[in-house]
Amino acid sequence: MATMQHKIFCVREFIKIESATAVQRAFRLRFNIQPPTRKSICRWNHQFEQIVCLCKGKSYGQPCESEEDVRRIRESFERSPRKSTGRVSRELGIPQPTVWRVLRHRLLFNRAHILKSPCKIPIIIKILCYMSLLSYVIYIS
Repeated sequence: MATMQHKIFCVREFIKIESATAVQRAFRLRFNIQPPTRKSICRWNHQFEQIVCLCKGKSYGQPCESEEDVRRIRESFERSPRKSTGRVSRELGIPQPTVWRVLRHRLLFNRAHILKSPCKIPIIIKILCYMSLLSYVIYIS
């Protein structure tokens, strides 16, 4: 992991020498550690030329599913729980990995519940999870 000092050194050397390989050699001599890749050196130089900053930009991570999409997926599986995630994906226009992630993490479904369950399984699962959580809390108290 390159520190800010390493990045500044690389950009300064790149401006003087204009060769990423030569910058790697100078870096190895100066810091006595493995130099950054040529791609990183060129990227830092380009970033410095464009925005005059070597700071790391904000990373947003994975986008969240909207509540509307979660509701539509829930309703689709309540109507027919044996429906495949691929089919729901095509019907709703939502990517299949998103449908699967919503089912597993937001609605607490798993494959066994989808294949064997009656239509109201999300409500039953939520009640059972809530009851087991309450009994666990009561047991500890």
